Amino acid sequence: MKIKTFLVPLSLLAMTSAVASESYAQTSGLQEETGIIYIEPLFQYPVAPEEIVSLEDKSNWLMEHFWDSFDFKSKQAVDQNALNDAFNVYSHPMRWADKDKVMLSTDKLLTTISKNPVLLLQFTKAAEENLYGPRAMAYIDEVYVKYLDAIEKCKKIAPERKARYKRQNKILKNSMIGSIPPSFVFDTPSGAKETFRPGLLTVIEFGDPDCSDCRHAKLKMDTDLRFSSLVEKGKVNVLFIIPDPEDDWQSQLADYPKLWHSGASDEVSDLLDMRTTPFFYVIGTDGKIIDKTDSVERAMTTAIESVK
Repeated sequence: MKIKTFLVPLSLLAMTSAVASESYAQTSGLQEETGIIYIEPLFQYPVAPEEIVSLEDKSNWLMEHFWDSFDFKSKQAVDQNALNDAFNVYSHPMRWADKDKVMLSTDKLLTTISKNPVLLLQFTKAAEENLYGPRAMAYIDEVYVKYLDAIEKCKKIAPERKARYKRQNKILKNSMIGSIPPSFVFDTPSGAKETFRPGLLTVIEFGDPDCSDCRHAKLKMDTDLRFSSLVEKGKVNVLFIIPDPEDDWQSQLADYPKLWHSGASDEVSDLLDMRTTPFFYVIGTDGKIIDKTDSVERAMTTAIESVK
């Protein structure tokens, strides 16, 4: 699970459709002036009872009861934007709830919608938006793959509708924290071919030297004294890989630190999850993925804390 580095208002946990509807009523008249589209909620979002005090317990309660007021039987399809909004509210407590509660809630929801291929696709789109995509507040792969599994199993969904989700599912299952990632071949700037095989504590950055965030990440890793000293001592390996390289990629790596390993691979984007640029993996000495993130600071901290 990956948490982004900005805060979520805790008031979201107490959101109700009455509040949302009031806001909608007050602001809908501004649509023509501002061009902003306001979404009316699908149903009344639940509020945890007042006697439940802790954030964890409130989140667990919401995992169990969020969809209680939603009439699944009468819904063949719903407004996708409204569903995305509802799923956004539903997914926030996942960050604080017990993992078992989150998984039970997910299984219950998928059991309810699995026989309705339209709703299953709509909910999977909403899950992608809020748990996997670039606007997600948290990457929760363990939950999202359950939706992908349900899509693959549904015989009423055409293969062409499944194709993108099947690819996501394969790549995510190669890339789960705690799993051993597949080996991949990459070309070095000198023209040699090398194979990455897990073994040494390694930070892999998948990026593009022209990307400003990638340049920032290179500077951070190269100048952070704690991290760079571990690289110099051979306790941490850094591997920078350009996925799906274009012409002249070799010259773009000329100024990368000499102690790093770098190269390009035209196969790795079909093997490992790299949904943003840059994207980082920290691979432990046992070959397992310790962490994956779009934050260079988090990747460095994880690597430093993992050195034995």
